[in-house]
Amino acid sequence: MKKLLCIVVTACIAVACCLALVACSTNKLKDAVKNGDDYTIVASYDDASHTVSAVQTVSLTNRSENSFDSVKFHIYANQYREDAQNPVVPNVYRAKAYPNGDSWGDISFDSVKVNGTPVAYTVEGDDCDILSVPAEGGLFPDKSAEIELTYTITLANTHHRLGYNDNTVNLGNWYPVLCHADNGNYSATPYYNIGDPFVSDVANYNVSISLPEGYTVASTGELTEAHNNNGSVTYNYTAEAVRDFAMVISSKFNKISRTVGNTVVNYFYYNDAEPETSLATACGMLEFLNKNVGAYPYSQYNVAETEFCYGGMEYPNLVMITSKSASYQEAVAHETAHQWFYGLVGNDQITDAWMDEGLSEYLTYLYLDSTGASPLVQNMQSCLKTYVTYVDVLNRYYEDVDRSMRPLYDYRNDNEYVIFTYVKGSLLFNTVYETVGSAKFWKSLKNYFDEAQFTVAPSAQLVQCFAQTCGEEVGTIFSSFIEGKEIIGKVTD
Repeated sequence: MKKLLCIVVTACIAVACCLALVACSTNKLKDAVKNGDDYTIVASYDDASHTVSAVQTVSLTNRSENSFDSVKFHIYANQYREDAQNPVVPNVYRAKAYPNGDSWGDISFDSVKVNGTPVAYTVEGDDCDILSVPAEGGLFPDKSAEIELTYTITLANTHHRLGYNDNTVNLGNWYPVLCHADNGNYSATPYYNIGDPFVSDVANYNVSISLPEGYTVASTGELTEAHNNNGSVTYNYTAEAVRDFAMVISSKFNKISRTVGNTVVNYFYYNDAEPETSLATACGMLEFLNKNVGAYPYSQYNVAETEFCYGGMEYPNLVMITSKSASYQEAVAHETAHQWFYGLVGNDQITDAWMDEGLSEYLTYLYLDSTGASPLVQNMQSCLKTYVTYVDVLNRYYEDVDRSMRPLYDYRNDNEYVIFTYVKGSLLFNTVYETVGSAKFWKSLKNYFDEAQFTVAPSAQLVQCFAQTCGEEVGTIFSSFIEGKEIIGKVTD
């Protein structure tokens, strides 16, 4: 009887803990929605001129302790200009990004209004990549403003985040987005063509886009309405507490779906020879991270095959997977991991890219190991060989080789960025995993997720979450890798 009573009590405690975690997560989502700025975008796409016309309204609140004379927006669409100082891709990727030859795009503004009044805006930044909107009289702490932007985006013919190609139209990082406020100031960082040079806060979106008939849309958010209007179709989407809003549009998409928990997973494809396998990978990774990290709070998750010069690209509720990829399964798993780390738990992807890229890559290896598709030890041995060989080559040509995991702008080239962010990042997390064990690793990651979701987390917060569970000494593993002082031995069989 006592044994039975213990079992019942233990079960009740477990259920109570689960309910408490769900309630906590739900409250954080509600708080994120309440504290997020609101974007309303009414857009249309012209497939003859390859342009997007939009009216965008942003209702924002100054949540810092400083007042602002102006409000800053990133306008990444301007990086596709012919005279851009920093083109969207390094030269080594130019042929893949522009298979049909050079093509250019930009964004132009027809009007800017603040609280209904037209204002004289300026386009700033060394590369015309920042929109500065004056806040007449100053935007003081806890005060709000409504900014209306009317603009036209001309798309380049490119296999990149933003552009059109023979099979799809990619609308990633397309609209003006508020610069992240860092220490009471707008962080008007420039664009870098190595890595993902984005730092963004969660916000709420209502987006509509009108398209010629025959197109299918894979998008961030949830489709709330679609209606025909004289040869065009308007799609309306809502998305709450998301870090970005992106779409992939195509007249060639097929679609298959499956439900995981409370989330409908959709795969949009046109060339994938094994679409059911790709969908199963997305669903499997979603289940894997729901169980081991924390529940995915959104009702939709869309995976879209597209033309893209890299392996894939992550956005909230939506990932782009490169068509004809050498490994759809690994790309889908990696980009799905980003739904947790980048999407739900944000970080500064410019200064600490290893936090989301290294972790997402390592979680991919753990998932593939769990399914029997690819042994963890085999992947870690491959990472170790790649990293050691690369560093050895660098040592032959340079003195005092910098082995630190550093900001995007300090890498010599894209290859170096990949080695130190993805490969070395995986080795870092594997060293922690082998040192503290599976149970403590997952517990630490759950604590990090619970604590940091919907925020932009600093690296110290990630390290501290592991130290609280595993002991302060685990911090030396992180610091040694980050500072480039690590000692990497043989991977354990």
